[in-house]
Amino acid sequence: MSPSRSTDDHHEPDDPDIAQAMRARRQELGLSVPVMAARAGVSEQTWRNYEAGRTQVRGDKQMGAWEALEWEPPTYVAALDGLREYLQSGAAPLGMAGGPGGLGAAFGVPGYDIPDEAYDPFEGLDPEELAAEAAADLPVPDWDDIPTVLSEVYSQRLARTLGEDTARCFALGAFLFDMSVAEDLGNLARLPRGTHLGQLDETHIGSTLPQLWLTRYDYEFVFQLRGTARDMALRLTDGGPAVGEPLARTLADVLVLHDIFNLGGAIADSRGADIDEDRWDGWVDALSGPDQPAHALIAMGLIPPADAPEHFDNWFRPLPSPFIPDWDGASAGGSTTAFGPADSTVTPLRRNH
Repeated sequence: MSPSRSTDDHHEPDDPDIAQAMRARRQELGLSVPVMAARAGVSEQTWRNYEAGRTQVRGDKQMGAWEALEWEPPTYVAALDGLREYLQSGAAPLGMAGGPGGLGAAFGVPGYDIPDEAYDPFEGLDPEELAAEAAADLPVPDWDDIPTVLSEVYSQRLARTLGEDTARCFALGAFLFDMSVAEDLGNLARLPRGTHLGQLDETHIGSTLPQLWLTRYDYEFVFQLRGTARDMALRLTDGGPAVGEPLARTLADVLVLHDIFNLGGAIADSRGADIDEDRWDGWVDALSGPDQPAHALIAMGLIPPADAPEHFDNWFRPLPSPFIPDWDGASAGGSTTAFGPADSTVTPLRRNH
């Protein structure tokens, strides 16, 4: 870090005074506009537009601009670093043998913390209004910028199979899921061993997993769930699964897939992208099975037999007959292989509730 790097305060691209702050910081560093523009990798006119408040720094230019200003990265860029490091490392997909063990090396993700006072304006709102209000303040890229800013988790395979909206929703949800789990891991790590998600004041993941096993969701489980999500993102972005290959190979995969689209869909819809629950629910079914295994598992009320795939102890074990998406034709509502080895069915991409 440069001795002159500014760490006393934090700057976000959408701060009301960001233009003035950028100009003041350039002058503090003693740099001209041409030099600063060259350091940031943009044209002189673009930098002048930044300082005049005519344009906001685009998502794919923010890291360069903040480095040029010798500021700490914007929040979502910092939170993305751990996920980017994992996906760019070329790490082999997580081993399926041996059940819950064998996650491999851990990659740190900076904590993501929303101050308690940020929730004050949302008191008294119903859950849907609360989610929409909170979503508006999340430091996420614009819908049109997702393929560029979140390129590491944007899947061309999903775009070809189920459409552009699906790929963008997955990328946004994968980023938010990783960020949310990182916060849970940080909170659990500060508490005694054996603490579970139900004991935290705030946890998104703990509220969406089947409540039957809430007391089992400890640090090791959450760590493994993060590995499952990263493995799925890696497989989807590294060329994507081959024809005849499942995406959801375990019930943990099914749960992660559901929550990624849940997060991505809710935030995207709140930002005007028209990704309502019917749409992202349909994508989950198209990728994990038309019998809706995610919904069945989340609504689990009775304890299944100990050897059943639905039992908590077996969530990370390979499914005996995983669902095979129609990687070449699902976007047109084509046939998909169901759980039986020779079964075929039409996967609905939208459901009516």
